[in-house]
Parts: sequence; C-alpha cells; structure tokens
Amino acid sequence: MRSLSDDDDDDLWHPSGWSPVFDGVSSIRHLVGFTTLQLPVERFRMSRVLERDLDGAFALTGEARRILAGTFYGFVVVDGDWHDIPDFWPF
Repeated sequence: MRSLSDDDDDDLWHPSGWSPVFDGVSSIRHLVGFTTLQLPVERFRMSRVLERDLDGAFALTGEARRILAGTFYGFVVVDGDWHDIPDFWPF
C-alpha cells in the first residue's frame, strides 16, 4: 500500500502535468481549477509578493495539502486564496 508520505510516487502525478485544485475551506470540496505544481510534500504554504519596492518581501497567505484525488495527486486549499497556488488556472 502506498502512502502520501512516499517521495518516490512520481507516477501518482497526472501525466498531463496538471493537478486538480479543490476548495477545502467549505465543508464540501469543489474543483476550482488546476495547477502544474508537483512537489513531493504533503503541505504547501502559499505566499504572495508584497510591495514591489521591497525586494523579495512576501506574506504567507494560506495552505494547501496534497491528496489523492482518484488515482492521482491533487491539492486541497485548506486556508487562503486558490489564486496563490503557483501556476493556478481557474476551472
């Protein structure tokens, strides 16, 4: 049996390169879009760049968790705005 903590599960990422993103803030998960983000981590902290004058400044804005969505990995945004996931494309 495979677990989400296995870092060698590259075959569990969809071969298209796109991963589904779900809204986990509400009690029911809704598909909100897709991302090309494929990281071997269970939790991903989302961030947003602050003012352009502040070189490299950013703010943490939320968290997404990697899940098995069917037979492939996806992400559930448990806190924050889905648009803060890198390369996010709304559904």
